[in-house]
Amino acid sequence: MFTEDKRGDRQDDYLHGSALEQCRRGEEGTSSAGLNNHLGLLLYLRTVCSDPRPPGPSSPKPQPLDELERYSPKMRWMLAELVRIQSRGEKVIVFCEFKDLQRTIQRAIVERLGIVADIINGDTSAGGARGDMRQKRIGLFQQKPGFGVILLSPLAVGFGVNIQAANHVIHFTRTWNPAREDQATDRSYRIGQTRDVFVYYPVVVAENFVTFDEKLDQLLESKRKLSQDMLNGCGDVGPGEFADIERGAAPEAESGRRALADLIH
Repeated sequence: MFTEDKRGDRQDDYLHGSALEQCRRGEEGTSSAGLNNHLGLLLYLRTVCSDPRPPGPSSPKPQPLDELERYSPKMRWMLAELVRIQSRGEKVIVFCEFKDLQRTIQRAIVERLGIVADIINGDTSAGGARGDMRQKRIGLFQQKPGFGVILLSPLAVGFGVNIQAANHVIHFTRTWNPAREDQATDRSYRIGQTRDVFVYYPVVVAENFVTFDEKLDQLLESKRKLSQDMLNGCGDVGPGEFADIERGAAPEAESGRRALADLIH
């Protein structure tokens, strides 16, 4: 059985509205924070749903786990879900393409669950010796009995990588292309899988505006359905398709509502 689960959770609107406002006004520091152009702004709005730190250089001191969970509903949900899966002795694949966030998740899992989740990303996906090491690490994950978590970059795990030992798949961050996302999910749902497979798409939502997470989920589903209806491939979600998310900016950032549309159009 293949089961999809989309969970919505709330986030404070301050960071979203603040980013739009800073970008509109061209405040000092927006360049270093990556908010001085529409692609940088979109990347930040995408990141803040999963890693809600303010724009700019991050502190070298790790954020305490209780603070991380308080400001990141997605992290809080995932750790609680992993505790539940751990009680069942099953394995989990977590897809995330940001290396810094991968390490943050790894640290959070160590602190909450007492295990070290291996990370497979672009640094371990090349051919030759690195490819052999990647396969060895995936093999160790597959063979170890009981609960386990492996963190994978959806961009680094393509055809030929099968991880049937895991029957839970969490897309902590989403890709720009539904076909690539489905391909990542297929790493678990392959020939040889004997258990029900559960796939999760945690989506951060807000009271007063449409978050990047919500908008991306809508666009991916639309492209996925269009591909199925037209029997054709899926194209990437483009930056211009997010021009309307500024309409729901937070009340305190009302003056910045036009920022994203102005940058994209």
